[in-house]
Amino acid sequence: MIAAYLVAVVLAITGHIVTASDLPAPLWEFVRVADGSTWMTTWVGVLYLVSATASTIGLLLFKAWARRLFTILAVLGAMPWDGPVVYPPLEYLFVNLEFILAGAIIAAAHWSPVGTFFGGKPK
Repeated sequence: MIAAYLVAVVLAITGHIVTASDLPAPLWEFVRVADGSTWMTTWVGVLYLVSATASTIGLLLFKAWARRLFTILAVLGAMPWDGPVVYPPLEYLFVNLEFILAGAIIAAAHWSPVGTFFGGKPK
C-alpha cells in the first residue's frame, strides 16, 4: 500500500509537470504564478518534504512515531494553505488517489491488526 502511495505521489507530480500547460490560458497563468509563490518553495516546504520522507521510511520500518507523523503530515498536506487550487485532470486523478491511499495507510496503521507491528494494540 505504501508503494502504491509513493507511485501516486510521483504520478501526481509528473501529471502536473506534463499537463499543467494544457490548461486554458487564465488557469495556466494562475497555476504558473501559484507554483512560484507556494509555501512548498520555502524552508517550510523543505522541512515538510524531509518529514514526509522520514515518516514514510518509518512506516516501512514499523516505527511508532512514523504513524503519528504520517497522519499529521497527511492532514496538513491535504489542507489548501495557498488558497484556491487548480489541478490539471491527470494530476487531479493522482492527487485524489494519493489522498485515498494515505487514508488507507493511516487506517491500517492505527486501527487494524497491522497496528500491532508498531508496538501496542490497534485502537
